[in-house]
Amino acid sequence: MSDFVTAYNNRGNVKSDTGDHSGAMANYNRAIELKPDFAEAYFKRGNVKFSLGEYRSTMADYNRAIELKPDYAEAYFKRGIVKFGLGEHRSAIADYDRAIEFKPDYAEAYNNRGSCKFLLDDNSGAIADFDQAIKLNPDYANAYTNRGMVKSDLGKHSEAIEDFNQAIKFDPDLAGAYNNRGNVNQILECHSEAIADYNRVIKLDPDDAGAYNNRGMAKAGLDNHSGAMADYDRAIELNPNFAEAYNNRGVIKADLGDHTSAMADYNEAIKLNSEYAEAYNNRGMTNRRLGHNSKAIADYERAIELKPDYAEVYFNRGLVKSASDNHSGAIADYDRAIELEPDYVGAYNNRGNAKFKLGEPSKAIADYDRAIKLKPDFAEAYYNRGIVKSD
Repeated sequence: MSDFVTAYNNRGNVKSDTGDHSGAMANYNRAIELKPDFAEAYFKRGNVKFSLGEYRSTMADYNRAIELKPDYAEAYFKRGIVKFGLGEHRSAIADYDRAIEFKPDYAEAYNNRGSCKFLLDDNSGAIADFDQAIKLNPDYANAYTNRGMVKSDLGKHSEAIEDFNQAIKFDPDLAGAYNNRGNVNQILECHSEAIADYNRVIKLDPDDAGAYNNRGMAKAGLDNHSGAMADYDRAIELNPNFAEAYNNRGVIKADLGDHTSAMADYNEAIKLNSEYAEAYNNRGMTNRRLGHNSKAIADYERAIELKPDYAEVYFNRGLVKSASDNHSGAIADYDRAIELEPDYVGAYNNRGNAKFKLGEPSKAIADYDRAIKLKPDFAEAYYNRGIVKSD
């Protein structure tokens, strides 16, 4: 290789390291012009294009680098990253496979392959890859974070928190670890702990709209409505297209009795994401509270269309049918809610009400009995059962 080619390549590296992308590109171009089979220059130019968001052009450079150097592990790895960003997860896995083939101790490739597998619902495969990444690099914070996400998805919440703790131990400024630990704390209804985690995320990145939204949900869990509202407001200010934040703010407004304003937020959430089942469900509840039963039914039906296993929607639709004296239709909805969630206390209680209205007292009592067994302090079920027994 001529000294000129090396000089252009090296100068491109320096300019790239200092953020001078156009200067780096010019030098890599010159190196490739002088030596068209220079795999490293294509690879480095691809890295610059990736930094500029030129993903398809990036892919072309990585392809050429691999064509010239078929055992170029780093090029397979980086091409995998591009494919991941484009949503081509299976193809990305193939590239990570090749990177690992040529570099068996490539911890980052195992980590990234695990992320792809997780998104393809291969949880066991994902954990195996994260385990290997951690074995190769025991202080690999991102791998602990990613493994924690999979464990959380599997319902192994205590193990997930252990992984997030390890990630934070090795990288105290890793916002994703705090955020994910906060999410698990939310699931465990440890709202104060979740707020502390989201506070840390916001301290690390004050413009993280998602952290404000998450903290708002934690505050809502503590019935801190004003605090939750302020966080949702801030999330929307930072990201005006944040459908979830509009939906969550709508929930707070509805809880406070401001149904008109809640409706506006649900409408905006649906406008931003027309397949947002939760927003349709919530808007349906607000329509029901406003006496717009036909609109409520339409919202619930759309939510079911989008998410057929959404037990709460069947329950809510059952409420509207009961209010319209369609008790058999309500029972069908409560049946479905219970089928999806066998411990759905409210569905047993309301199904009991509907059965009583249809003149089936013994069946109603059986439902109240079940509700009370599931929730021994469920006063409403005791009251309803008493009404039936005294009838």
